[in-house]
Amino acid sequence: MVSEFVDFLVRYKFVILFYVAVVLFVFLRRSRFEFHFKVIALYKTNWGLALMERLASKYRELIKLAGYIGIGVGFIGMVFIIFVIIQSVYTLFTVPDAPPALMPVLPGVHIPGVPETFFIPLVQGLIAIFIVAVVHEFSHGVVARAHGIRVKKTGLALIGPFFAAFVEPDERELKKRDDVTNYSILAAGPVSNILTFLVLFVLMSVAINPVVNAVYDNPAGISFSSITGGAPADVAGLEKNVAYTIVNNQPVLSVDDFLRLFDEIKPGEDVIIANSEASYVVAAGANPSDSSKPYLGVSIYSRVEGDTTAAYAVIAWFMKLLSLVGVLSLGIGIANLLPIGLLDGGKMLQQALHKLRGEKKGNKTLVRVSLLLLFIVLLLLTPIFRETAKAVLGAS
Repeated sequence: MVSEFVDFLVRYKFVILFYVAVVLFVFLRRSRFEFHFKVIALYKTNWGLALMERLASKYRELIKLAGYIGIGVGFIGMVFIIFVIIQSVYTLFTVPDAPPALMPVLPGVHIPGVPETFFIPLVQGLIAIFIVAVVHEFSHGVVARAHGIRVKKTGLALIGPFFAAFVEPDERELKKRDDVTNYSILAAGPVSNILTFLVLFVLMSVAINPVVNAVYDNPAGISFSSITGGAPADVAGLEKNVAYTIVNNQPVLSVDDFLRLFDEIKPGEDVIIANSEASYVVAAGANPSDSSKPYLGVSIYSRVEGDTTAAYAVIAWFMKLLSLVGVLSLGIGIANLLPIGLLDGGKMLQQALHKLRGEKKGNKTLVRVSLLLLFIVLLLLTPIFRETAKAVLGAS
């Protein structure tokens, strides 16, 4: 018990130190925070208000047009995320040991039940969340200003262990505006996140990755970026980020080489993975998604000559950051379109229900829809709850 607790402290020392620093900051500056329900802390500022004003004044009609286009994108995204949620529930009950369809974004923390592939490093994760949140909230604010609606404050928020940002438009002015204006302001945040993902996807596919691959173009084996605890690769003793160049006595210089040989393996067969220093025998398991396919429990990437240099490490770090910004932009943007309560999607649905059913009936319908979707979200998180319980009970 004591040794496991010490291991936990060592593993998460930087995460713990970071959150201790955050708690101290909030405590020391508590007079500057607004607290709600004892778990929400708002730090209000004027950051970005002047820039919103300049952009809204200079590009008013263009921003309004983009906001109107965003309405359609927002409602399409709402339908899409509902479809994904329904499909995920089906998968949860039909695929044994299916990974969770949803996961909380906690940089630096290995969440039980979530594949190591989705681990978010602490520093890169915090920077990415900050960028995603700023883009999201700034977009709300600049569209509001383009429509002449005052934005009173901007700021940062702590919701338990989760970080967020916010803008505070004048609610009285919003209520006086037509539905289309309100829709465009609400959709602006999620749609800007989706657009960020698309821009970064194109940028990395067309420009950044080809340039890096042209500079570092000599293959030098494979490595594993993550190895699932208890999986065949972990049991065999394979290590992360170590170069391996031989699989079943055949030279392997890239992921393509590895996959070509791995396709010939069947569950239960041994796979010999080696380099110049050591050789490992891995008993392939059965893939949780398809028992006819082999499974090692790894995330694999190709190695190239020069990838151990400081220059490559810096390039790889920034590429990882851009990738995280893109993935989180898409995930957070789409998730915000869920028609739940205070989310942007919930407010858009509320606006529509008020128009269709009146304010009183519309609010009742929104509450029912929100509660149903919240129940489904909790249901989809059960793999995480289950694995967390196993980890805690196993450690006690």
